[in-house]
Amino acid sequence: MNVKRVTVLGALVLILGGGLYGGYHYYQKTSQAKQQAASTQKQVDKATKESSSVTTSKKTSSSRSQAVQKILDQYHNQKNIGVAYTDLSTGTTASTNGDTMFYAASVAKLPIIAYVQREIATGKISWETKFAYADAANSLPSAMVIGGTGTLQNENHQGQSYSVEDLTKRAVEQSDNQASNQLYYHVANANSQGFSAYLESTVGAKTYSKTMSAKQANQAIISIWKQDQKASQWLEQTNWAHDKIGSLPVTVAHKIGINGAANNDAAIVLSNHKFALTIMTDGWSDEQVAQLAQKIYAVAK
Repeated sequence: MNVKRVTVLGALVLILGGGLYGGYHYYQKTSQAKQQAASTQKQVDKATKESSSVTTSKKTSSSRSQAVQKILDQYHNQKNIGVAYTDLSTGTTASTNGDTMFYAASVAKLPIIAYVQREIATGKISWETKFAYADAANSLPSAMVIGGTGTLQNENHQGQSYSVEDLTKRAVEQSDNQASNQLYYHVANANSQGFSAYLESTVGAKTYSKTMSAKQANQAIISIWKQDQKASQWLEQTNWAHDKIGSLPVTVAHKIGINGAANNDAAIVLSNHKFALTIMTDGWSDEQVAQLAQKIYAVAK
């Protein structure tokens, strides 16, 4: 009788223990499944939120570009102005007479500067590379005039060599014509095929010229900005830092070009929503360029 009781009790213990063990594992599996489902739902919610955020951002950017385009449409019949705008976060654009060719003056230094930095990035040259001053540089087709702005014209060049950094900084900050010519001669023209290929891939031009469209100049300064090298900072501190587009109430990295009636500016505007803006004109004043820049900034910032 005692043996039977023990046997029955043992069986009950086993049954209860098995039930508890099975119940525990069932609870664990159910809990894990719920946690996994919750985690999956969080990921779905996050992806949906991010997708919604990206869509909203694109819509907002598109709205800004449309607002800029609405302003630019007012100038479409004015053939002495060409404007190109690019939202740097999304690439959306606006323009008026964007493909019209203008005399670019010193804005034409931008493709040379971009190419110099590209050659530095690929290891062909360095900022410390030095070149002997070459008089022949000032006689190249599309070379900048010997005079104009910059300090290099006032120096005795006989037997002198200049570093790439020195020449590039002068070409950007002082808009030094002779410094730009030296870079053109020693870096760009010395590898004319490579330079031509670079021009075509970046600004859509097969040959270098001081005649450019607003769209081409805009692409040139965007290329420099994306390179994220020394010229980007120098463009923020030129001798004309607060002129034209530079009159905006934010930091502007830009390159102006003036010669006779030509009055141009190509800029990266570092507002909350960064954008590139190029205004090419024939006969406009600094104030007119600044006023148009202000209108565009008001809807694009």
